[in-house]
Amino acid sequence: MTTRSVIVVACVGLVLGVLPAAPSAPPDDKDRWEVLFDGKTLDAFDTTGHEGVWAVTAAGELYPAKAGRTLYAKKRYCDFVLEFECKMGGGKKANSGAFVRVHDPRPNEEVWTGLEVQILDNADYQIPFGATSANAALYGLAGPKVDANKPAGEWNSYRITAAGSVVTVELNAKEVVRTDLARWTKPGVNPDGTKNKFPHAIGALPREGFVGLQNYNATPVWFRGVRIKPLSDRQPKYTGKEAIDQVLAPPPGK
Repeated sequence: MTTRSVIVVACVGLVLGVLPAAPSAPPDDKDRWEVLFDGKTLDAFDTTGHEGVWAVTAAGELYPAKAGRTLYAKKRYCDFVLEFECKMGGGKKANSGAFVRVHDPRPNEEVWTGLEVQILDNADYQIPFGATSANAALYGLAGPKVDANKPAGEWNSYRITAAGSVVTVELNAKEVVRTDLARWTKPGVNPDGTKNKFPHAIGALPREGFVGLQNYNATPVWFRGVRIKPLSDRQPKYTGKEAIDQVLAPPPGK
């Protein structure tokens, strides 16, 4: 897993203009990484109600042993890099996800109050790599621009950077998604005018929240090397218990 420096730069890649500058990042000091899963314990996660759901193999790999809830870290994060490796079992509809900046982690609320980076066996689902439901997509919002997938049964490395309104996804050391959430200004509508399923304007969601690993009916996925690193000194303002309507940013111009 790479520990190279995170450099968020402004670039011209969108018709609407230049991506905003990200918060200044501290040096890539290994001591700033917070290990969420060390191959042994789940101490960094809220395991309430997860008894027997998530398990660890003798090789130190985390997996959903039976169907249940998403496994969330105890803390909320603002600007960060999240890294992990994931392996999927082939021919068994492997499906999972990494949730980031989820405001309300309750079941059925996480998909509306945060973002999901998709984890999927594209071949088994017959999903093209560039779809917004494909592996490493920002689910429902932005599909991968590069096919960096490894076959089922091999480890894929994911690196998710959330800095201000800019979210970047790297798969196996290749940038596959880079998007500015501020472009999503209307509920249910993408920047290009196509429809999406989200009841809130994505750009209005709080730029903070919980991170978690999805349990999708205990389909065969294994995780290792899960760690996170803050990229700014910005601290969460909310607890996650507030109603989502109370924490949404006002529409542009208001």
